[in-house]
Amino acid sequence: MRIRALLLSLILATMSACSPLFSPTRSAPTAIPFDTPEPPPSGVRACDYDPLISVPAEMPAEVTLAAMPTPFVVEQPANTPVDAATTGSQLSLFNELEDIIDNEYVYIDLERLNWPALVEKYRALINAGLTDEDFYLAMDNLIWELGDEHSDFEDPQEVIEIDTETSGNLEYVGVGILIQALPDANRAVVILTFPGGSAGEAGVKAHDAILFVDGQPILDADGVLQADLVRGPEGSEVTLVVQTPGQEPYEITIERRRISAATPVDFCMVPRTRIGYIFLPTLFEDTIPDKMRNAVTALTNSGPLDGLILDNRQNGGGLSNVLEDVLAIFTDGTQGYFVSRDEEKLLDIRGDEIGNSQTVPLIVLVELETASFGEIMSGVLQNSGRALVVGQNTLGNVENLWSYVFEDGSRAWIAHDAFQPIGLDLGVWEETGIVPDVSMPTRWDLFTEATDPAFAAALALLAEQGVDVSLPIEADFPMLPNASNITSFPGLLSYSTASNPQTAIDFYKAEMPAAGWSLVDETVIINYATLRYSMGAIVVNVVIYYDEGLSTTNVFVGEE
Repeated sequence: MRIRALLLSLILATMSACSPLFSPTRSAPTAIPFDTPEPPPSGVRACDYDPLISVPAEMPAEVTLAAMPTPFVVEQPANTPVDAATTGSQLSLFNELEDIIDNEYVYIDLERLNWPALVEKYRALINAGLTDEDFYLAMDNLIWELGDEHSDFEDPQEVIEIDTETSGNLEYVGVGILIQALPDANRAVVILTFPGGSAGEAGVKAHDAILFVDGQPILDADGVLQADLVRGPEGSEVTLVVQTPGQEPYEITIERRRISAATPVDFCMVPRTRIGYIFLPTLFEDTIPDKMRNAVTALTNSGPLDGLILDNRQNGGGLSNVLEDVLAIFTDGTQGYFVSRDEEKLLDIRGDEIGNSQTVPLIVLVELETASFGEIMSGVLQNSGRALVVGQNTLGNVENLWSYVFEDGSRAWIAHDAFQPIGLDLGVWEETGIVPDVSMPTRWDLFTEATDPAFAAALALLAEQGVDVSLPIEADFPMLPNASNITSFPGLLSYSTASNPQTAIDFYKAEMPAAGWSLVDETVIINYATLRYSMGAIVVNVVIYYDEGLSTTNVFVGEE
């Protein structure tokens, strides 16, 4: 079976010890926040992305100018002599699959494929002898040759594994991370961590890359994820080489633990705002709607939201009932039609408002990994006017797949319905994908939550809609003479000087009033000082940090 977005490898476990053998440098921060943000509502963490401090990561040309993925190349298995009974049972399944495609496949123009010739090619391949493993590969190839790039075939073992994943009742021995292979980068990336998992307790976060496991590359020579390297006996230890975006790799040694868990839905509140963020990784689990309701409830418990960012960038789709229940939180009414050969089925959503979830300004983030019902969800919210979309054009795999289970336990997923959004042509998103309102391609391992370019673009769009996003204001202010290593970006200037902190304090106490700024308050501690000035609604906080003969000065600009 082809590796699809939904088949991220789940690796769950426990921490015993942390051994940073690479000894990465973790220096003191270059910026000290001038103001303690208002705490988020109880049970809600503050987002790492802070509009007054965060600097969005720049994506390289290989991401921003990325070509479409290389098409899958069909490689037929070699024939192997098998007994007549094996061939007979394989032909029986093959005939059943042929009949399903003839009668149920949504695209009736099978002539374009020379379907009879394709059927006879595979029938001859089976008659020449195939092991069961190679037979399942051949059936997957047959379905791929239909050309919709969405239909799929699963062998019996894959059916068991996938059904376990999608049930929300996962039980693994590992380190508690959901990871995805990045063959072009020769690494795997952490999509999310599981609460209580050892990796999260050891400091591993979403966007971190896993490079090696016990000295072996996480990907094999063909770029396939070696998830079994991380799994192992309960209580045993495993050493990972981890790389956080923008930092050097480091090693951790952690203990594997048995964990039963469903995929979490992470959420947070942007500091000093009423803007929420929700990361929705999948629609494949029946537990997801309740987790989404819990997230929105927590974010709105202390009052209505001013804006909400819904991150669908790793959402590879899932189940129709989960799609409908999640959409109901944000919209209402008929949103489109699933059209098969014989009938139309409404996508009719009955709204389930939580707080102000039906009216809050909404931004949806998408990229190439957004697929299937993940695409339909994003497109529906955009097409209905409920949301603006930021990110990368999706691939357009939005057919509704029906499952057909065979006697041996294998399963085919066949495109049964095409989707027609309200007011648009049938199958339009198959042709175009979901086209963002703002293009912002990203790659998951090249940024953290604190440096997410799409997060920044989403906040800018909310600001254009009049939402208070606590964006910084440019302002002129005096700069200490003879400063060096000057860097600047909106809201923060940072530089160093050889002067002692008292010289810097005296300079600003003299120059800021001369420039029209009024001193509001000051805090002076050993080797550290904060001077707070205002001019109308604009506030400037000068933070001076003295270390090893240098005064590092950070100037934060915001609104009162």
